[in-house]
Amino acid sequence: MIVVVCYDIVDDRRREDVATLLSGYGPRVQLSVFECEVDSTDGLRRLRSEIRARIDTLEDQVRLYPTTSQTFGQRYIIGARTVEERQDYWIIR
Repeated sequence: MIVVVCYDIVDDRRREDVATLLSGYGPRVQLSVFECEVDSTDGLRRLRSEIRARIDTLEDQVRLYPTTSQTFGQRYIIGARTVEERQDYWIIR
């Protein structure tokens, strides 16, 4: 199965470690997005475990989207559950 993996990792070293891991599973299709191929649900569990071991779950977030008809709509989120919207500027009146 193909699993789309995208990430927001704060630390450069952790980010490179995860990118290196994911490149062994499939191609990078955007800067922080990979299309990974796993052979089974056990392979997906193994990938999730390997990612979890490489990130800081309080600061980083990795999302995995399996792309089979049985898993349509499922997603796995590892790490920080909230996504902080950052403002580029403030308007003060």
